[in-house]
Amino acid sequence: MENKSKIIQELFVQRVKSALAPNVSFVDELADLLQVSNDSAYRRIRCETLFNIEEISLICKHFRVSFDPDVQHMSNKVTFDYLKLDDKKENFKLWLSFIAGDVKKIGTSINNQIIYGADDVPLWHHFFDKELTAFKLFYWLKSILNAPEFADENYNPALIDNEMIESASEMLRNYNEINSIEIWTEDTLNSNLKQVEYFFESGFFNSKQDALRLCDLYLEELNLVLKKATKSSKLVAVGESGRENFKLYKSEVMIGNNSILANIGSTKIAYVSNNTFNMMSTTSADFVHENELWLNNLLRKSTLISGVGEKQRNQFFRVLRDKVDVLKQKIQLA
Repeated sequence: MENKSKIIQELFVQRVKSALAPNVSFVDELADLLQVSNDSAYRRIRCETLFNIEEISLICKHFRVSFDPDVQHMSNKVTFDYLKLDDKKENFKLWLSFIAGDVKKIGTSINNQIIYGADDVPLWHHFFDKELTAFKLFYWLKSILNAPEFADENYNPALIDNEMIESASEMLRNYNEINSIEIWTEDTLNSNLKQVEYFFESGFFNSKQDALRLCDLYLEELNLVLKKATKSSKLVAVGESGRENFKLYKSEVMIGNNSILANIGSTKIAYVSNNTFNMMSTTSADFVHENELWLNNLLRKSTLISGVGEKQRNQFFRVLRDKVDVLKQKIQLA
């Protein structure tokens, strides 16, 4: 029984280690977390001392890893990690920092990768421009979270704290460093345009020009993603073009929900969308494996339009730009 417990702990320790950023000392971090000496932390890492239940709980919460896959595979039970959101703006700030921290952790890990099945445009693409970022954050706070300080306000970028804008910008900068594969459909942009249309029809813009300006920003965003796809690199936005780290696929199959698979070292994390823009994550082996199979199957049925396939790439982005133009015409004629 003791040998089996040690094997389980060895697997658990390896899982935690693989989730660490390269510059983090596991023994120091563990000693601080458990409030023990470095020698005691080393004994636990070497499995000479077994973790107790309270320590396992602390480690799982702090390092955001699950313990259950190392104990037994229960295909109908999955443990998810997520940040609870409510109508408080301060908690939304924590969410932004939380997601930005995850993206940074992925970007600084060895052999990092993100595969993103995009029912909606991946949120970090919107953060290339402060004004578009402000709109996305304002929309989420007002229309999804019902933050009271936004209840009676029309769209106003000045109401969004610079701290939130910077967290979003940092998220994009870190994402640009990650090897990523994105799968889009012709419907991937729809929800973003619906948000502008909803605000316009609800009278939440101070002028028609505010709505048209956002449409133009979405066109700029599409042009930037097209440029990245053409070069197979997300680094073109900062003047770099040497490292290819971006593959974009077009899918004819409806995706249905945002699904992400991230590699952090030897650990794989599955993220699934929750409540419009929130994300739940898990390292549960069975769920991650199923998520990986689904994404790989989606990739096999999709067409690569980055780097190669210039004609198909241009046709795809033309369809998306036409959707924006249709909305612009609707707003102009209203």
